[in-house]
Amino acid sequence: MPDTEPDDALPRARVDHPWFSRGYPLAEWALELALGDARRAQNAQASGRTLIIGAGTGLDVPVLGRGATDVVLLEPDATMRRTLFRRFPEWAIVGASAEAMPFTEGTFDTVISSLVLCSVGDVARVLEEITRVLVPGGQYLFLEHIANPHRLAGMVQQGIEPVWRLLGGGCRLIRDVETAVRQSPLTLTYCETVRAGGLLPIIRGRAMKSR
Repeated sequence: MPDTEPDDALPRARVDHPWFSRGYPLAEWALELALGDARRAQNAQASGRTLIIGAGTGLDVPVLGRGATDVVLLEPDATMRRTLFRRFPEWAIVGASAEAMPFTEGTFDTVISSLVLCSVGDVARVLEEITRVLVPGGQYLFLEHIANPHRLAGMVQQGIEPVWRLLGGGCRLIRDVETAVRQSPLTLTYCETVRAGGLLPIIRGRAMKSR
């Protein structure tokens, strides 16, 4: 499996949000306070060859289940990758987009995303790629924030999204992740609300590739 140098990203995969990427580690404590339990519950299910897409600064890695092996961290942002190389030199770190992963079909048993689908360019394409790189019977574990279904809160999300996206490294507030997964080639086996209400309702779930 590919193992790139920190700045050797595929040209089509380059992402450059330097201010967001440098500031992100400062917010890690808040993320773990809010989502640490949900992240641990999600990642405890990881098994076999495991791919983390949009690995960021690597918050998913320390809480992976013991059955996770041959971990690969996919991260298109060069600043984030430098952090990953410092923290996890033992794992393969790949600079590429989740829309065009440089892996052969059926490479991984588990794919994980945590707060990633909000910032990709094409959610449907990412889910197709996840399906492609999973082995038959493989699992996709996700922890994502979603559009608030309540009208007033949803209007607030829509109103602030342009500024939020600019400051948040391309993050979009109003994506319907559950519907996207249901419409993908994967089979959704469960989806539950981790946190309801506010600007960042959170869900986590599991979807499977057919055997």
